[in-house]
Order: sequence, then structure tokens, then C-alpha cells
Amino acid sequence: MRLAHALRSLLGVALATSLSLPAARACTVIAVGRNATADGSTLIAHTDDAGGGAADVRLVRVPAQDHQPGALRAVYNFFGGFPRLVSTERGDHYAPRDSSEKVMQPLGFVPQVPHTYAYFDQDYGMMNEVQLSIGESTCGARTVGWPLDAGAHGKNLFGIAELSKIALERCDSARCAVQTMGGLAVEHGFYSEDSGDPQQPDYGDSAEALVIGDKYGEVWVFHVLTGAGNTSAVWAAQRVPEDHVTALANGFSIRELELDDPDWFLASPNVVSFAQDMGWWDADSAKPFDFTAAYGFAEKDAVGPLYTGRRIWRVFDVLAPSLALDARLGSFSEYKTYPFSVKPDAKIELNTVMELLRDHYEGTKYDMTKGIAAGPFGAPVRWGGNSNGVVGGWERPISMYRTMFSFVLQVRGALPDAVGGVAWYAQSAPHGSVYVPFACAQERVPAAYLLGKQSEFHPRSAWWAFNFVNNWSLLRFNAINQDVRREAGVLQKNAFANRAQLEQFALRHFALNNSASDDQKQQQETKLREFLSEQSNAFASIVVDRWWQFAWELVARFSDGYVTTGEAPEQMQAPGYPAWWLELSEFSKWPGDTFTPKKSVRSKLTGLNQNPVTSLQHQSGDGARDSGFWMTFGWIACGFVLGAVTLAFAQKNRKRAAYHSLA
Repeated sequence: MRLAHALRSLLGVALATSLSLPAARACTVIAVGRNATADGSTLIAHTDDAGGGAADVRLVRVPAQDHQPGALRAVYNFFGGFPRLVSTERGDHYAPRDSSEKVMQPLGFVPQVPHTYAYFDQDYGMMNEVQLSIGESTCGARTVGWPLDAGAHGKNLFGIAELSKIALERCDSARCAVQTMGGLAVEHGFYSEDSGDPQQPDYGDSAEALVIGDKYGEVWVFHVLTGAGNTSAVWAAQRVPEDHVTALANGFSIRELELDDPDWFLASPNVVSFAQDMGWWDADSAKPFDFTAAYGFAEKDAVGPLYTGRRIWRVFDVLAPSLALDARLGSFSEYKTYPFSVKPDAKIELNTVMELLRDHYEGTKYDMTKGIAAGPFGAPVRWGGNSNGVVGGWERPISMYRTMFSFVLQVRGALPDAVGGVAWYAQSAPHGSVYVPFACAQERVPAAYLLGKQSEFHPRSAWWAFNFVNNWSLLRFNAINQDVRREAGVLQKNAFANRAQLEQFALRHFALNNSASDDQKQQQETKLREFLSEQSNAFASIVVDRWWQFAWELVARFSDGYVTTGEAPEQMQAPGYPAWWLELSEFSKWPGDTFTPKKSVRSKLTGLNQNPVTSLQHQSGDGARDSGFWMTFGWIACGFVLGAVTLAFAQKNRKRAAYHSLA
């Protein structure tokens, strides 16, 4: 057995090295064109699935500003953690709070424009005051780059965080955002915040994808990666049909580029030539140029393809089930498995997108609330971290335990910007949160959304309210999350009703006639924004207060394995465990060979397992020796096979948080 043990140890180390996947920001994006929704809204949805390090949980409002001629715009490298940024030029929320907070050093500067729009900001820019909206998803590519402060390898000024923010500062259209970000990336260089150590680059997270929607009805998908010599950039963008839905899940989706049709395709000047120079595309080939095939990360096992492909399938299958797409195809750079976008079978409601963000494949063969991994209480959570050399994997759902925040950005060009643009925003994992509406033009956010750190519990923080309930739910998920969903449903319904009434009131009382002067229009706009700020923040605060109250109700109701609903004796129940789980667990095998009463007594005992299952730890005699021989032989045989597989994967280095290759 010593040889078998040694072999298992060696294989464990090798497999853990090649298959363990450190955490990264790995986000899901869904975008719906205005002619695909029930009310004509354009919808941009995003989950921010942080991991591997603490994050700043604050939702920040960056104000609109006017700038002097010759002013420069600072560009920063965001490292994560709290605070995200300390700066004097992006409003009060990012200003130093006291002498202990030092102003951060910029990577560099670019020329500033005369006026910049206000916007909501977290890890990435979200939505600005003129309804421009952005969702992000990290991708893999064949190139990699690092920021200017990364030593000799650092050649680039812009990461996707600053590109998205500068687009919101300067643009009111998706097309402007694409061209602004692409131009800056090419001129000043692009790097991914997840490119890893220059000595061991992470090509699996070295590129970025955005979906951008605007009030003019356009939705664009934007891909960007580092260019030649680990600097500059290559980018491409494709427009989504207005009656379609698209999704991004940490993989490129743009294929053939029809660059003679700028209404639908845009790209950097080097998009084809660089691929040709690198030998990634043959100009003499009869096949048209394929952006993802040329530049996408080439997967070598089931990790990436299913990590990306299963979520794409799920979104399309829920919204367009008539297509009967195959869930097993995965996603590959070399060839297309799923469409760039699809036309949904029916008009899509706002709440439908929110429910998709809460999804764990419920009702499918991949349902994460089922099976032994879900435990006795059907929890869909699968923790990340070291798998200790065990080969296997979990499905990657849309809603994750490590989701820091999510949103659905609602864009309605037919309405005034202040009313038409709404950021429906939720903190912590979507399956246990409520999407509260904030007006895109409001100047302030509630105090609760500016409080809290991941390392410090805060009893008035919005993030901690929802995160606490999500964690408490794991005590008995099937029962507690049922209550959570019910309570969230009530508040979500109230949010929809409250918003509809608020908008009707605003449109009636703040309407302007065509003869109004510019000063009158400005005064009325100021009043409208103040009204929307007050009303939006008041409702959000009500939701947070109610959620804290609900949290303490859950603590009292579900503790110590009991469900307590009142003070009468019969109002405390002990549900215990489900029978199927007891059958699988040690319960059904107990006491086994750990209990040896005399036969005269044993025959009189009830509830005794008469056919105990003998464990490996208690084996003895010839049977155990034979078993040990064959087990050793089996491990040796497996070792040769798995050793070859391990060598094949030894060079890969990729981040795919909480997802390992399937057995």
C-alpha cells in the first residue's frame, strides 16, 4: 500500500497544480434589444462575481464636472480591496476621508474634455446620467499585457475599469463609447487587471468584453486585447439586432467581421493584419476572417468551454427554447457552438432578466439544488478553493455565492434621461437579493450603500444585510431561501409598482412646454433630479431596513436545527434530514461493527443495522490483503494514464474561479 499511497500523493500534487483554478473576476452579461422587450426598454444586465481578494462594496456616484482648457484626466490602476480609489478629482465619495488615506498615484494622464457626465461606479463604470449603460465580462486571449507600474513588462495605461469609466464620462451613445475606448486602448495600450505574473502570464483572463447600450436603441458587443509586443491593443465590436438578446460569459463571441458595414461592425485598423503577422490567420485561406478563432484563448480541457458555454446555453434556452440548443457543446475559440445573439420566443420582461441572474439551472439536469453535493437541504453553493488533487468539477451557474453585486440597467430613449434611465441594483448573490431602482441622473446614493467592508461586519450596511441573509440561508437552504425568495418577491413587486407611480408623477409635474427658456428648463431639470434622488433613496433605504429586520426574523426562526415560529411548545419543530440523504450517509450504516453486544441481547434490540457495512479502516484478513493488492495495481495503472494527461496540461495557466475540469 505504500506504493499506492505515494502514487496517489504524486498524482494529487500534479493534478492540483494543473487543475486548481484561483479566483478571478468572472462575470455574466445579458443584453436585450429594445424590440425584444415587453415595454421597449433596452436592458443591460451584469453579475460581478469577485473572488480571490476583498473588494470595495460601495456603490459610488461620480459627479458631472466642467474642466479647464488643457486639463488632464488621471488614469489609475485599480488593485481591488478597500478603498477602490482615493482621489480629489472624482467627487466626495473617493476623496480622502482623513489624513490616513493617501491620494493614489495615477499610472498616467490623457487630455481631459471640457465636460464629463455623472455616472454610477463600482468595479467598472455602470450607467451615466444620459442613460449610456455598460456590462463587463473578462475573457481569455492569445496576447497579454501589464500596466505601466508593473516594472519592465509594464507598457500599458488602460485597463477595462478605466476604459469603461472614461466612456461614461464622455459619451451618450454606444458607438461613441466603442470608438473612444478602442482609440485610447490602441494609442496608450491595454492590459487586463487579471493578466497575472509576467513570469507566468494568465492568458485565460488577459482580455475583456463589454456590452454597451444607449438611448438611441443601439447595443454593441466590444472585445479588446493587448496588441503586438505586449502593448497597444486590438479590438472589434459588433452591433446586436434590436429584436435580439445576447450574452457574454467570459469568452469572446464576435466571429466574422464585415468591416465594410460600419453600421454593424467596427474594429481597430490592425484587427486583421496583426493576426496575419502572428500566423493566427491565413490570408490565402478560403475561410473569412474569424475574430474569436484568431484571437480567442484555445482551451485544452473541459474547464473553459463549459464554464462559458453552459451559461450562454442557459440564457438562450430560457429566452428562446424553440431553438432547442444543445447544452453539452461548450464554447470554443476554434469554432462556433452558439449564436452571437438570438431572437427570443416572446417579449422579455424586466423581471425575467432578474430571475435569470438568480439562476442555478433549476429544473434542468444540471440543477445545482439537487444531488449529494447540494447536501441535505438543497444548497446550490459550491465553494471555490483547493480541490486537493481530486479530479472533477462543479457546474458554473449565473448566480454565485461570490457575486458582489449585480444589476439590470434599463434604458428608455422615449423618456427624458432622468426618468428613462434606471439602474436596478442588487448587492451580494442575486438569489438572495432585491433589485432596487436608482435614477441614472440622481446625484446621491443612500448612506447604506456606502457603508461596510468585507472584513468588518456593519449592521447598517446594505451589502452586509443581503450577504448576511445569504450566508444564514445555508443552514437550511431549501426552507430559508424559500422564505427569502418570498420576501424578495414582495419587495421586488413593490419596487416595480413604486417606480411606475414615481415616473408617472415625475412626467406630469416636471413636464416643460416648448416655450420654456433655457434657465427654466435647467431649474426644472434640477428639481426633477432632486425629486428622483429623494424618492429613489427613500425606497432603497426602506428595502435595506426591512431586510435587516427580516434577517433577525430568520435568525430566530432557523437556529440550532429547529424551526421556531412562536412561543407555544408546538411552534418549535425539528425537521431533521431527508430520508434520501440519511440513506446515503453514515446514519443508515450505524452502528455497524462499532457495537458488539452479546447475541442474547442483540436479538432484542431495535433500530440496529443487522448487516453492517464494513469500512476499509476495519478490513482485516485475506480479503483486505487481496483488496490492497488490487487497489495498488489499479493506482499504478491509473497513474500512467493520468500522468500522461497531467503532462499534457502542465503548461496551461488559467483562472476559472470555482470550476474544475469534469471527470
